[in-house]
Amino acid sequence: MRSFLKQLLLANSMKVLLTAVLIGATVECAAARNIKVGPGQSIQSAVDAASPGDRIMVQPGTYHEPGQPCPTDSTKLCAVVISKDDISLIAEPRSGQQAILENPGGKSSQYNGIAFARPNSDTAQCLNDTTLHIRGAKVSGFVVRNFDGSGIFLACVDGWTISSNAVNDNKLYGIFPVLSSGGWINRNVVTGSNDTGIYVGQSRDVHVNENVAHGNVSGFELENSQDVEVDHNESFNNTAGIQLFILPGDAVMTGQNNRVFGNFVHDNNRPNSCNPGGDVCLVPPGLGIASFAGDDNVIAHNRVTGNGTAGIVLADICTALQLPPACNLGFDPLPENTQIEFNTVEGNGLNPAPGLSGADLLWSGTGTGNCWLHNVASKLFPPQLPPCSQ
Repeated sequence: MRSFLKQLLLANSMKVLLTAVLIGATVECAAARNIKVGPGQSIQSAVDAASPGDRIMVQPGTYHEPGQPCPTDSTKLCAVVISKDDISLIAEPRSGQQAILENPGGKSSQYNGIAFARPNSDTAQCLNDTTLHIRGAKVSGFVVRNFDGSGIFLACVDGWTISSNAVNDNKLYGIFPVLSSGGWINRNVVTGSNDTGIYVGQSRDVHVNENVAHGNVSGFELENSQDVEVDHNESFNNTAGIQLFILPGDAVMTGQNNRVFGNFVHDNNRPNSCNPGGDVCLVPPGLGIASFAGDDNVIAHNRVTGNGTAGIVLADICTALQLPPACNLGFDPLPENTQIEFNTVEGNGLNPAPGLSGADLLWSGTGTGNCWLHNVASKLFPPQLPPCSQ
């Protein structure tokens, strides 16, 4: 944007007068400002004063925000709420010091740390109403910790980046985009979630790469999403490393054209620490990569080792939810046309969860068009898996 404006100004022989408009704020051009926030100041106040295109530059320190009603559930408090287009929250590093956004706890306990959504939004309505979408969002460089729900939450956001954050010990989710598109989740470290570290739900065209998830129930989840790439991440010491699935009851009930490749998924044997009552409580310890239902997904070139129950699992969602075979959930519960290729899957299935067969590669035998090709694996269940055509 800056180079475009410079050309435009030169072409018209104009000059731009740069003026500071806020205490601690620097204006870099007419369309974008850097608004600085230091210890003792409020990130939310800077967001409230910002205009689309502005960057909130947060200096190292620990920040406890008063909180305000969460945009998707006004009965809960969120620490920082952004409901405008094209706002960036950027933590400025300094000699190893960090900008920490933390739940104050007690009577002021907050549900989400950073929340991007339109006020009073109904996430299901935004599916067909683009006026309810936020366009452009960025969070980079923060430590976000100890919130009752999610560390970083996005609902109905298009064109967004969540990068280089440490998202720790949030009770349910670390990073949680839903009904969002055109996103990038890059180089974050997420731990201590009793549901999922990095979750992508009912979303499309999202790139998840070079992240680390450990010490969660699920490291990574793709729920009811399509055209998502999950590549070159590391997932370890979770209950399950990476999961793809479709669940009933959502506004979107498809999961297709997702690619999981080049990831290192190892030693996911952590006991399940879910909050009672959720579907994630059904996840047995020891899963590497698991795909339940979905169409035309690809799992390739991953290294999957040391997962006690199974390395790579392909099954129908009825089996995963412990329901009768061919259960009626309002969508096709069977996996179709899944390709599992060129993976190194070794040393898995040596300590399976009760009632399950341990294996490097495990298939429930359901669905059509599923195939396996050029995987390095020792223990297969069943012993013969349908090959992919070369």
